[in-house]
Amino acid sequence: MIKWAAPQYLYLFFLAPVFIIGFLWHMARRSRRLRKFVDPAIVPRITDSVSVRLQAAQHVLLVAGFVFLIIALARPKWGERLQVYKGAGIDVVIALDASKSMLAQDLKPDRLRRAKTEISLLLESLRGNRVGITAFAGECYVMCPLTTDIDAAKLFLDIISPDVVPRPGTDLERAITVSNSLFDPGEDTHKALVLFTDGDNLSGDPVAVVNKIRDQGTKLFAVGVATVEGSPVPEFDPHGNFVSYKKDRDDKIVMSRLSERLLIVLAKAADGRYFRSEGAYVDRLVAELDRIKRKEIGAGEYVEYEERYQYFLLPAFALVLLGALLNDRKGWWYDL
Repeated sequence: MIKWAAPQYLYLFFLAPVFIIGFLWHMARRSRRLRKFVDPAIVPRITDSVSVRLQAAQHVLLVAGFVFLIIALARPKWGERLQVYKGAGIDVVIALDASKSMLAQDLKPDRLRRAKTEISLLLESLRGNRVGITAFAGECYVMCPLTTDIDAAKLFLDIISPDVVPRPGTDLERAITVSNSLFDPGEDTHKALVLFTDGDNLSGDPVAVVNKIRDQGTKLFAVGVATVEGSPVPEFDPHGNFVSYKKDRDDKIVMSRLSERLLIVLAKAADGRYFRSEGAYVDRLVAELDRIKRKEIGAGEYVEYEERYQYFLLPAFALVLLGALLNDRKGWWYDL
C-alpha cells in the first residue's frame, strides 16, 4: 500500500494535460505559419532535416520528467518497518489557538495553517512520548487525549478550525486550565504544555493559572504565531468565501498583531521559554523538551513506512535533462 507524505503535490498532475495540449498547439501553429509564409513547393526542403518523431520524443521526455518530479514531491512511502520505542518519555500537550484572528495572513498561508504545519513537524520529533492536543478560542476543547500514537494525533490536528470552537474570543486562562487537566496531577515533573497563539487574550487571568500549573510541575512553552506588524482579520461566509475584514465600532479595519509580552511572561512564570513562529525554532523547542526529566510510559511499537521519493527524483532529473538536450534535427545516426 502506498502512502503519501505530501499528497497536496499530487494536484499538480492536472498540469500534465496542459503540457501535452501546449505541445500539440505549438506543432500545429508552426505548421500553419510555414504554409502561410513559405512557398509550399519548398516547404519539404526546409523541413527535411526536422524530425517530428524527435520533437515528439523530446516533449514526451519532458512531460515524463515532470510526472516523476510530482511523484517525488508527494514523497511516496511503502514497505512497512516496525519501530519499537523504549517506553521512556514525557507528556506534552499542544494547545492551538483556533480563534478567528488566527485566520490573519501576516504568516502564509495564514496563522492557523502555519501553526498546524509547525505542530506537525514538532509531533514527528516527539515520537516515543505521549502527546495530547487541545483547541481553544473563547472556550477550550480536548481534541486528542494523551497518546503515543502520533499519526492519530495528526488526524485530530487537521480538523481544527474556528468552527471547532464556536465560542468567539480568546481565553488563555481557560486554554491553560483545560490543557493542564490532561496531565496526571499526582506527578510533579515529566509535563510540558506548548501554547501556539497570536497572544490575544480577551478574558480570564492566565498569569494566575500559570503560577498554579508551575506548582504542579508543568512547564509552559509559548509560540507566538503572528508578526509584530500584524494583519487584518478576514471574515468569511458559511461557504468559505471572503466577505470583508473585521471592523471595530468606528467602522475601521481591525489590525491583529502579535502580543508577545504576555506570552513571554507566561513562559517565564512556568519555567519555560518563548519562541517566535517566524524563526526556525522547532529544533530549539525540541531541545528544551528533551531536558525535561523522563518517565516510564510503557514500551510499544508502531509501523513506519519507508520513503521512496529518491526512486522518482533521479529519473525525473534525468528525463528533463535528456529532453532539454535532445535535438529535433536529423543526424547521420538517424537512419541507422
